Amino acid sequence: MANPEVTTVDGANPLVVSEWKVDGNGVLASGSAYLKGSVLGKNADGNFEVTTDATKVEAILLDDVDATAGVKNAPILIGGAVDKEQLTLGGTL
Repeated sequence: MANPEVTTVDGANPLVVSEWKVDGNGVLASGSAYLKGSVLGKNADGNFEVTTDATKVEAILLDDVDATAGVKNAPILIGGAVDKEQLTLGGTL
């Protein structure tokens, strides 16, 4: 598993609609190109990936990230209000 490193998204993010937020950095699982607004949960390796289980939602991806070639660090939101119209949901979520 890759170690997290600091990543940032410059400027205001229209996905986040609250004045307060808790954001950070997460490690995305390899094998996918993730879209901004993806609803994420952790897999067995502890890396974030798109989840289809509402009870396992842990974060929202704040930017597009291509992790097709390997795990990638990514900016995530772990607390705050978001524009639900901009979320990318997995499966039947």
